[in-house]
Amino acid sequence: MATRIPQEFIDEVTSKTNIVDVISKYVQLKKSGKNLFGLCPFHEERTPSFSVAEDKQIFHCFSCGRGGNVYKFIMEMENKSFPESVIEVAQMGNIPVPDQYEARNTQYQNSDSRTLLKMYSDAAKLYSHILTKTENGTPALKYLKNRDLSDDLIQTFGIGYAPNNNNLLLQFFKDREITEDVLRKSGLFAENQEGELFDRFRDRVMIPITDESGNIIAFSGRVLDKNASTAKYLNSPETEIFNKGKTLFNLNNAKKEIREKGNVILFEGFMDVISAYKAGVTNGVASMGTSLTDDQLYVLSRLTDKINVCYDGDDPGVEATYRALTQLTDDRFTYGVISIPDKKDPDEYIRSEGAQKFQNLANGGVQTPISFILNYFKRNYNLNNEHDQLEFLNQSLQEIVKLQSPVEVDMYVGKVADEMGVSKESINKELDSLRRQMEIQKPANNYKNVQKKALEKVTSTVKPKYDRLEKSERYLLYWAINFPEIRVNLKGDGFSFVNQDYQRIFDSLLAYVEEEDIDEDVNISEFMNFLSDEDKNLLAELEMMNMPEEYNDQEIDDYMRNIKNSGLESQLGDINQQLKKAALVGDNKLQLELAQKLINLRRILSN
Repeated sequence: MATRIPQEFIDEVTSKTNIVDVISKYVQLKKSGKNLFGLCPFHEERTPSFSVAEDKQIFHCFSCGRGGNVYKFIMEMENKSFPESVIEVAQMGNIPVPDQYEARNTQYQNSDSRTLLKMYSDAAKLYSHILTKTENGTPALKYLKNRDLSDDLIQTFGIGYAPNNNNLLLQFFKDREITEDVLRKSGLFAENQEGELFDRFRDRVMIPITDESGNIIAFSGRVLDKNASTAKYLNSPETEIFNKGKTLFNLNNAKKEIREKGNVILFEGFMDVISAYKAGVTNGVASMGTSLTDDQLYVLSRLTDKINVCYDGDDPGVEATYRALTQLTDDRFTYGVISIPDKKDPDEYIRSEGAQKFQNLANGGVQTPISFILNYFKRNYNLNNEHDQLEFLNQSLQEIVKLQSPVEVDMYVGKVADEMGVSKESINKELDSLRRQMEIQKPANNYKNVQKKALEKVTSTVKPKYDRLEKSERYLLYWAINFPEIRVNLKGDGFSFVNQDYQRIFDSLLAYVEEEDIDEDVNISEFMNFLSDEDKNLLAELEMMNMPEEYNDQEIDDYMRNIKNSGLESQLGDINQQLKKAALVGDNKLQLELAQKLINLRRILSN
């Protein structure tokens, strides 16, 4: 059991951490005014509404309302507790974490998801041990060494080996008293016709698949025997912690390089990613299927706006690249193609040509999609045949017409003209005719997309409307948090807010400054550690308001008067309702009494 983390250590981590550095590992942030903005990692959006205030060390999403400090971000992003998030942030900043603070929970007493995460972590350690420390792992280790995978690389990717044993892992977890129900949910086991469980992975090199935070959530097992009748790769089935449509292999390792290089390389297989990493190209990922899903694209859009496809150079690989380009139509990205020469796959090319040549190819050999597609069309036609020439021209124009840049259009029209031995003018006439046809069809086909984008633009700029009372409370609470003399005056005056959410934050503020003996500026990020998640969201929203640097006394007086008078105004409304009822029943005496109360209240309000 971990020792409770003392406030001194939390303060140390806070003082040595910049929230921008942490969030930038997950979100591509761009400066806008004094804050930074990006796409919210907690919900899908196309217009950035996620803001980070570096001066206050807080974040807030103007769309979904989430907000808080760096620990709240990690708690939300990685489903961690507060102590776990402190440890995580410390480790990100290379801040030494004393052993007694490390969480050492070896019990399977949490939710199913936490239990499965622990099981996959333990299974990976077991497979790694078998590969590197036992005689059973020798053939698998030899196979990896023959593929030029060093010990460091094997350790980096956590590669292991599952021996040809039906119940090794099963017995491992039964000894740890994992229930039958959880074993079945884990995806680590299959069952025979009698319903008996057995190890899903046997005699396979085991490659862990992690989520964006580095938690192992699945495995991909590669068979050692090339002649085996079974599938070359066997992946974990989907579970509570593994959704293949939301997972990208190696994203956790690649995030930093993706941001720094400004692009991500999409490989076809896991071993290609690992081989590229070995060659110094560390911004590569692989999807769990044949194409990127909307969820995977959204994750990448937070890190970069350029995707380069690097599939095998053989005929199936070229076909797969073409299919990928036809499916990659998300306008948040630009796309490129890295073509492997001599029909090789990335691993073969690296092993035959060396790491430097592959780096040169990955960094400087990127084709535009249209260039690749025109070459792809050309390989399918005999350009000495008139029929094939016309088919090639028709398909090429269907792609060229999609280009937005006149320079690009002119360049590729020239290439097609040279290929076919015809004039650019005649091809441009065909292109103009095709454009006219497309314009006729465009309004009907594109209407929904236009409406959706217009709606997103409007809703992203809509400001919530507050009445006079709530505006007064929000502004007054903001100034009380940021200026000690105001909170002292409010406390001495016995002031209270009408809205209980604001009153709760104000009470927490008074308790915080008293407990921490603060008589000057409040550190917003530290104050958030004393609030509930709901109040953190609200405080982040208040702190992100566009407010002047200084207040004026008349403004504060007006806010206080509006709040104090709100109770009297509520009473006015009640009396008016009672007057109407008294008039309906003809109760003159009650009407006189209520009228006198109304006069007195209005006199108080006017003063």
